[in-house]
Order: sequence, then structure tokens, then C-alpha cells
Amino acid sequence: MRIWKFSIGLKTAAVIAALIMAVSIGAFAVATSNTTTSSVGSDLQSPGYVGSIKVDQYDNLGEGQEAKALQSLAKITPEQAKSAALSKVNGSVVKVELDNENGYLVYSVEVKTGNGIIKDVKVDAGDGKVLYVDGESGVEEESNKELEKETSKDSSDSDSINEEVEQEDEN
Repeated sequence: MRIWKFSIGLKTAAVIAALIMAVSIGAFAVATSNTTTSSVGSDLQSPGYVGSIKVDQYDNLGEGQEAKALQSLAKITPEQAKSAALSKVNGSVVKVELDNENGYLVYSVEVKTGNGIIKDVKVDAGDGKVLYVDGESGVEEESNKELEKETSKDSSDSDSINEEVEQEDEN
């Protein structure tokens, strides 16, 4: 049996160590970029919820034409959306908007609670189900956890159209 003996200089050892580090860092960077979603070029929005009416982007229409196109797709009225929102959040409705969010048609109903917090309630414009409740307090509603279990898919986000005029505060 032969044992090979050789010696390398300190400079050569440093160069080899630097090359090993560079390859390791490069491999880590490639592995990381394949498993994470970059926000560049991504239209995903959080929280993710799925509605019953899928809508396309209306980039070529004016705001008025887009509002009419979205309104023609809605299966429930703004009044029904208000009722659905008030069934989940006690308070008074401040504003109702028909939105294209996450690629689905939803009503965004702003409800002012008794303690003055504005809650944004997302109501499916197709079946009237409450999809999400978000408050400015920064605390997520417990009902959202249940709703997110039912609707855990993300899709692309779009713009919103103000469908109804803002209501006067009833206080």
C-alpha cells in the first residue's frame, strides 16, 4: 500500500478555501431562490381568499366602464353585502365598494364598530359569504382563521372600483 504525501503552500490552501466558500454560497443562493417567492413580478396578495366569481383585469377600460362591467357580474346587491358584513361585525356601515381582489369579485364593506374601529369586511359578490374581516386595530379576527382554512388559495390582485357613495356617519 502506498501513501501519497504532498504539501501545498499557505497561499494555495487559502485559494482552495475561498473557492469552496464561493461555491457553497452560490449553491445556497440558488437553492433559496428556487423555494421562495419574490415580490418582484408577483401579484399575490395576502390574505388569500377565494371568491365565487373570477374576474379578469380591465386595464383597457375607463373607470366608469370598469365599474359597470364589474357590477354586471355581481350576483348580490350592495344592500345584501352590507347585511352579510353586519352579521359578522356589529356597527354601522361607512362605505361599500365593489372590488376585484385576488382575481375575484368581492364587496369591501367598511364597518365602524361601537368603539370607533373601522373593520374592512370582504363579502363574496357571488354568494354573499363573508370571506375576510380586517380591522385597523392590527388584531386579526378569530373568524378569519376559520375563513382562511376554507379559502387558502392565493390569486392575482387587481384594482378596486368605488361602487356606492360613502354614507354619512349615523352618530
